[in-house]
Amino acid sequence: MGAFRPSLVSAAKAKPVFQPHVGRFTPQAVLKWVPSLALWGGAAAGGVTLFMSSVPLFKTDVLLKIPVVASYFEDKTPESDKPF
Repeated sequence: MGAFRPSLVSAAKAKPVFQPHVGRFTPQAVLKWVPSLALWGGAAAGGVTLFMSSVPLFKTDVLLKIPVVASYFEDKTPESDKPF
C-alpha cells in the first residue's frame, strides 16, 4: 500500500491551479471544436447564399455588396425587356 500513497514531499508541492471555465467549457475544450465549427459555419453560410440567391431582397442587400460576387448577380437586362 505504501507504493500507491503520495509521498509527503510530492503532496506538499502539489498546489491547486485555477482553470478558467464557463460551466463545463474550458479553453482547451473549446479550442478543439473551433476548426469543426468554422467548417460547419462556412458550409452553412454557403448554403444560405445558394438558396437565398434568387430572393431579390437578399440579392440587393447582401450579394450586390460583395465586390467579387456583384458582377455575377448584376442585372444586365435592358429596361425595354423587363416586364415591370
